[in-house]
Amino acid sequence: MMNYLLDSNTVSDFYDEESLSHHRILRKLGSLDDEDQVFISIITLYEQEYGYSNAPDNKKRAIRKMIEHAKKDFIVLPLAKEGARIFGKLKKQLVDERKLKKENAKKHNIDIILASTALIHSCVLVSSDGIYRDLNELEPNLTTQNWAEN
Repeated sequence: MMNYLLDSNTVSDFYDEESLSHHRILRKLGSLDDEDQVFISIITLYEQEYGYSNAPDNKKRAIRKMIEHAKKDFIVLPLAKEGARIFGKLKKQLVDERKLKKENAKKHNIDIILASTALIHSCVLVSSDGIYRDLNELEPNLTTQNWAEN
């Protein structure tokens, strides 16, 4: 049995039939074993809601539909207290390794929260975002996959 945590970009591509990655992600989801579990984070819903609020009126209906489907199609993981410790450690390591300035470090908070959530719940983090390769080098227990690639 495997657990998977989908990043926001994977969720968006999954529901966007015009995305180049849509069919790859759909195929991968279809190839999972019955006992495998696929999750999204509450943070992904927060990001999608921001996308909805920020979208032009002609896109809002499609985004709302995607959000409602995601809530039904996937188990939504809450933030966990245990993740805070991992977040702090990972962020410090990333800032030190990349010599990031304070303002640049902030832009990775959500990515680090998702990585922490994946670690807490023993999930493979599914994303096409390159930051997770860097986080994997800092935390070898973080497993990532990019379903948008062949």
